[in-house]
Parts: sequence; C-alpha cells; structure tokens
Amino acid sequence: MRIVIKNSALVSSVILAVTSSLCCIVPVLTIVGGIAGAASSFSWLTPLRPYLIGATILSLGFAFYQAYKPVETDSCGCVAKEKSFLQSKTFLWTITVVSGLLLTFPYYSHTFFKPKQQNLIHQNSTNDTTASFHVIGMSCESCEQHVNKILSDETAVSKVSTSYHDSLTTITFDKSKVSLAALMQKVTEKTDYKTEP
Repeated sequence: MRIVIKNSALVSSVILAVTSSLCCIVPVLTIVGGIAGAASSFSWLTPLRPYLIGATILSLGFAFYQAYKPVETDSCGCVAKEKSFLQSKTFLWTITVVSGLLLTFPYYSHTFFKPKQQNLIHQNSTNDTTASFHVIGMSCESCEQHVNKILSDETAVSKVSTSYHDSLTTITFDKSKVSLAALMQKVTEKTDYKTEP
C-alpha cells in the first residue's frame, strides 16, 4: 500500500510539473516541431501555474516523506523485501530533478530560440519604419521569444522587441518589402495569438 501511495505521489508530481509548464513548453515545441497554432492553446493554464507548482511541491514532499521515513520491520526484526528501481530514492531524486527543470523552464526557455544572424553592416533605408502592435495570448518569456523568432526570420525585419506583460510587439522593418498587416498576419498564422494594431 505504501509503495502504491509513493508511486502515485511521484506520478502526480510529474504530471503537475508538466501541466504547470505546458504554456511555456508549447511555443518551443511549435518551433522545433513546426506545429502552427498550438502555442496559445494552453495560455489558459497561466493563472493556474502557482497552484500547480504548489501541488507539485506537495506531491514531491509526500513522496520524500514516504521514502525517508523509518523503515518498518516485521516480527523477527527483518527489513521488508528489496525495492525495485521505481521505488528507490534514486528514482525519486530523478523525478525531482525532472520536475525542477520543468517548473523552471520559463526562465531558460530563451536558449531554444536562436536569433537571426544580422548583417554586420546594416544599411538604414529611408523605407525603414518602426511600428507596434498588440499580441494577445502570450503568457511568458517563451511566448515573447516565439513571436520574436517568427518576425526576425523575415528578411525585411531589422529589429523586434516583444513584451508579454504589455502584450506588445515593436518592430522595425522595410515597408517597401513587407507591410505591417502582413507581419501581424504571419504572427497569427504561426502562433494562433490574436494581433491588434
């Protein structure tokens, strides 16, 4: 019974850790896997993230309590049978590390988005213009990087800055090569975020 409870705590902690990080992991998966439109599907989880993190910590805490509490002995003073790897402390620590990586993913997700290589000499064109538009549906730094990556891949774009806090993207681009509406449409198509002027 104790083994089942401990394993349930481990499984629930991993599920909770994945769920709490899903809104930040999906934008990376959309770039790696080329799945358009999935990025904003999990943005509704963002307000629940603190509760999911708390539940993950409680599940792991319970699993640690089960693993490290004094070992029960039988009537002859013998310790119970040997544990399998899935019931070991090593497995518990492995699950804890994986959960920690998932929970902290928003803080290092930017490493998965490589910025476009800019020319060493940027020629300022008289056609360059700077504009801003709202991107609705972003929930973390990973979302910012996703939008920046999509826009910076455009050859006519020279500079992009996105803030998920303000739901705002500011972009410098050559208006003779591309329109702001086309860039906004590209963000909507590739991320499923809503864009507004």
